[in-house]
Amino acid sequence: MLSLVLSTPIQAGEPLRIGVLDYLGSDHSLSHWAPTQQALRTALPDHDVTLEALGIHALDAALTEGRLDFVITNPGNYADLEFHHHISRIATIDGDLPVASTLVGTGQMTTLRELTGKRLAIVDPDAFGGFQLIWAEMQAVDPRLPAQVELVVTGYPMQGAAEAVLDGRADAAVLRGCMLETLKASDPDRFGTLTAFALDDSASQDAGCLLSSPVYPGWPFAKTPGTSPELAKQVAVALLQMTDGNLWTVPLDYQPVHDLMRGLQIGPYARTGPVSLRDFIADYRDWLIVLGVALMFWALYSVRIETLVRRRTRALDEANAQLKQEMIDRQRAEAADRQHRRELEHVARLSILGEMASSIAHELNQPLSAISNYAQGCLLRIQAGRFSEADMVKASEEMAGQAERAATVVKRIRAFVRKRESQMGPVDMGALIEESAAIYAASANRAGVSVDVFVAENLPTVMADRVQVQQVILNLVQNAIDAMTDTDPKARSLEIRSARYDDLSRGAGICLSVRDHGHGMSPEAMDHFAEAFYTTKPEGIGLGLALSRSIVEAHGGWMRAEAPEHGPGLRVLIWLPVKEET
Repeated sequence: MLSLVLSTPIQAGEPLRIGVLDYLGSDHSLSHWAPTQQALRTALPDHDVTLEALGIHALDAALTEGRLDFVITNPGNYADLEFHHHISRIATIDGDLPVASTLVGTGQMTTLRELTGKRLAIVDPDAFGGFQLIWAEMQAVDPRLPAQVELVVTGYPMQGAAEAVLDGRADAAVLRGCMLETLKASDPDRFGTLTAFALDDSASQDAGCLLSSPVYPGWPFAKTPGTSPELAKQVAVALLQMTDGNLWTVPLDYQPVHDLMRGLQIGPYARTGPVSLRDFIADYRDWLIVLGVALMFWALYSVRIETLVRRRTRALDEANAQLKQEMIDRQRAEAADRQHRRELEHVARLSILGEMASSIAHELNQPLSAISNYAQGCLLRIQAGRFSEADMVKASEEMAGQAERAATVVKRIRAFVRKRESQMGPVDMGALIEESAAIYAASANRAGVSVDVFVAENLPTVMADRVQVQQVILNLVQNAIDAMTDTDPKARSLEIRSARYDDLSRGAGICLSVRDHGHGMSPEAMDHFAEAFYTTKPEGIGLGLALSRSIVEAHGGWMRAEAPEHGPGLRVLIWLPVKEET
């Protein structure tokens, strides 16, 4: 802060330094207090009386350094300096500008509440008339209001706050009492548009100018601790004897100033130690109320949530128990269904075997008859004495071959009809068709049906249950044979084809088809193909094709029937996907 020292020509007297609070520029401060300086020079000719115009912080620094003997400042700053530097007032200005504040703007605002969310220009947060008085007024209107106002600190001189409003940097400004009238008188073109608002009518009437706060005691003249009592007494007498210029009176009661600072908790009442519970509650009363209400709602919400959680937990436990029971029931039902399905498959296999029984008996009768003939021939030749060792070897080989042939038929029939769990594994369709021929060949030969098998080369294997797929093949072949009962014997032929076929929706697979030259199926019967308990046979039960389709679909495939492109009959196709063994 620039400080100027106003002095007369050099005197040989002892220096007497007076610090003056500068709020409107050093020239104004020094000229305003020049009558007091002159009166003291007159009363104390042996002292060199000088004035220093200092800002708030510069004044504090000068007292810290001990460069001042007396201080002239506003009452708020005095209370702070009294606490920190132990200065003491010896007189109070009388008849000077009122210690009060005025809120000014450009006419848009009329009340303090309208400052909410606005920018307020001030010279300094520590300025008594330049901010703290209005701060107290805002606090009285609404304790939350000061926090809702954006402060724009312009610094000294004080007219800078008014300039901020005119320049658009702030929406309102705080000026010392009666300063608005002074600015308008000095430069009406510049400051003529400013208006005062939030007025205190009583204070304004008493002071003769527009004020927005009550009037507080005037500026004190105070001595510093290093000033002798004798010199202070002489200065006090000189001040009280002044009759023109600055008029002084005895020290006034500054209790209103202390009450204001105590309420704002600034200056000597600023908190520097632990905050008491009472002060904490007073400071954060609104927040504590909000917190208390929030905690109450949280407690009620927690109780409700706990109740809902318990209720839903019980419901989940009941649902879980019910679900477990349903799973147990479902597992039991699935197990029963699997068992029932195995029984049906077994019955279907027995049914197929029953239909082929006479043909199989004829097939077995041939090797058995051959063995019997060879045995009788050997016996007769032994009795006639014409049985050589070579004849014995040849007869034994023929009988062993016929026995092996019969054993193979019986072995395959036993494997086909045996009850068993599903066993998935890689299946070579060509080999399976060849193996099945040992079972259906006798039935086909007896019915006079020629069977042609066409198996594509290098077919991949499919993951399937060998016996179940064989059951499907035998069922389709037997149905094809039965369908040609009324067909001309020369036209009784059956084709079995196996080739690779890639389904567009399911991927790579193998398609096996069985085509007969029988009477075929009507469109109505085609619509019911492979339906359970639907049959076109006079003595059929309608389960063979239904079981076959369920077996194929259980392997991820499909089964369907179609009319051949040429000639009579029916073609039944099954498709099985190619899968890797896992």
